Amino acid sequence: MSTQKGVTLASGVKISNVWLFEHEGQRFLFDTALRLERPALVRALKQAGLKHGDLDAILLTHRHSDHAGNAAWLRDELGCSVMCHEADARILAGEVPAPALATTSIPLWARPICAVEDHFPSRLRIDERLVAGPWRFGFEVFAAPGHTEGSVLYYHAATGTLFSGDVILAGPATMRAIRRLTLADAAFSEEPQRCWAATREFLSKDMPVQTLCSGHGALLAKDVRAKLRALRT
Repeated sequence: MSTQKGVTLASGVKISNVWLFEHEGQRFLFDTALRLERPALVRALKQAGLKHGDLDAILLTHRHSDHAGNAAWLRDELGCSVMCHEADARILAGEVPAPALATTSIPLWARPICAVEDHFPSRLRIDERLVAGPWRFGFEVFAAPGHTEGSVLYYHAATGTLFSGDVILAGPATMRAIRRLTLADAAFSEEPQRCWAATREFLSKDMPVQTLCSGHGALLAKDVRAKLRALRT
């Protein structure tokens, strides 16, 4: 696992990113990868030295299985709570049905993964249902509905760190070199136009982001604000 600015990327997890964030003795895990990638995630967490009781919370950026797939298992393994936006929490808990993506919109490379993941039980108990606004530990939650109904960004003001999930991407899942930032992928989004509008509303705040950790692609710690500003239009 490689660490920069208090953020560690779980190495070996291929499809989506899992980030470990440490600040002033507190530790948070952002997203949990596909269930199919659990062996790689286990190796990464062992490399980081994480054990039961070490995490303050798991924060999910949204409900998709490549981000929430191991949340229930990690709650038991590490003895921590799982948080996400209330809209996705209701879907994960099975209280309301999940909106369906058009199968034809999903890229060919992703269809086998989606088919396998759909065979796993999807219900997940969320320990704390979040809403937009300031949260504990110096985080602020910004809603960007449209990728999923409960997709969010997490901003940590003291360190200038932004966890953007799939709302702002630093590259596709298979590419680690950042060429440009992009907004949520329409093929995987429930209401892409709505998500893009909400994201641009967030970007208009021009937060002093120093480090960007997205759901796919590499960590970005250079010229971050300039690259975020370029997404406004």
